[in-house]
Amino acid sequence: MAFWITLFRSMFAITLGIALVFQPDKARPMLANFMGMFWLASGLLSLRWGIAQAGNRWLELLVGAVGILAGLGTLGRGLAQNWIAEDVVLSILGVVVLLTGLLHISGRLKARQTRLHQRQWSEILLGIFEIFLGGILIVSPLDRGPLIYTAIVVWALLGGFILLGDALFMRQQARSSEQGKVQHGE
Repeated sequence: MAFWITLFRSMFAITLGIALVFQPDKARPMLANFMGMFWLASGLLSLRWGIAQAGNRWLELLVGAVGILAGLGTLGRGLAQNWIAEDVVLSILGVVVLLTGLLHISGRLKARQTRLHQRQWSEILLGIFEIFLGGILIVSPLDRGPLIYTAIVVWALLGGFILLGDALFMRQQARSSEQGKVQHGE
C-alpha cells in the first residue's frame, strides 16, 4: 500500500511541476486541487508511518492529521469558504509543508522499507524548500507572486522525483523479499 500511495504522490507532484512549467495559465487554477490531493495522500501516509513506528512518533502523527485536514480543506475550499477563510486554509497548508520539511531534514519521513538506504542531499534540499514554501504560505498565504510560484514548481518537481525514487526502491525491496522467500521455500 505504501508503494502505491508514494507512487500516486510522486505522479501528482511531477504532473503539477510539468504543468506549471509548460502550461502555467491552465495549471494555476488546478494548483489548489493538485496540492489538496497531494497533501491528503501525504497526510494518510504520514499517519500510517506514525502508527506503524515504535517510540517517538508524535511528529509523524501530527503531520498526518494536519495534512489530512489541509488536503480536505483545500479540496473542499468551495464548501468551506463560508466557514473558513482561504488565507486560513493556506496557512494550515503552510504548517503542513513546513512540518514535512522538518521531517525531510531530520530523515524521519521515510517508509520502513526505504530506511535502509542513506539519506540523500536531495531530501535535505527538499526539506529546505518545504520549510521555505511553508513559511511563505504561513506569513503571506494569499501572495501569488513569482517567488511562491517558483518555489512551488521547484518543490513539485524535486519532491516528485524523490518520491518516485522512493516508490521504485520500495517496489525493488518488496520484489527482493518475495524472491528470497521463494528461494528459501517459504
